[in-house]
Amino acid sequence: KMKNEQTSLYKRVKVNFHKYVQLRDVQKAASGELVAKCIACSKNWILNTSTDWKNFVASHYWRADLYKSIELNPMNVNGSCAHCNTRKHGNISEYQIHLLEKIGQENFDKLIIKRNQVKKCSFSELEELNNFYLEKIKEQKQRLGIK
Repeated sequence: KMKNEQTSLYKRVKVNFHKYVQLRDVQKAASGELVAKCIACSKNWILNTSTDWKNFVASHYWRADLYKSIELNPMNVNGSCAHCNTRKHGNISEYQIHLLEKIGQENFDKLIIKRNQVKKCSFSELEELNNFYLEKIKEQKQRLGIK
C-alpha cells in the first residue's frame, strides 16, 4: 500500500481510538445524565453539549509523540478534562496516582517496558485496529444510550 494511504488510515485509527477512550470513560448516572470523570483531577463533568464533549478528551499518560509503541494502548490513554490535559500538561502527578488505582502496579510496570519497544503496524494491522475501535465505539454508544 502507498505510504500516504497508510498515513491516512493511521490518522483514522487514532481518531477512532480517542473516541473509544472518551466514551469508555463516561458513565450514565441514575438520572440519565452522562458523566465524565477526569483521570487527573477527578472532577466530574456532565456532558450536555458538544462543547462539554470537546472538553473531555483522551489523554496520554506517556506522551504519544515520544512513546509511539503505546500511543494506542488503552491503559496509557484515559479520559481527562481539557484543562488538565493542555493547561496543566496532563497533570501527570495526579494522573499517575489515579492511573495506578485504575490499572494496578503490574499493568503500569508492563507499560513502562512496552513504552520503549519499537512497534510498527502494517496496513492490515491498522485496518484491523480501525475496525476493532469502530466496533468498540458502537458498543460504548449502545451502553450509554447515545447515537
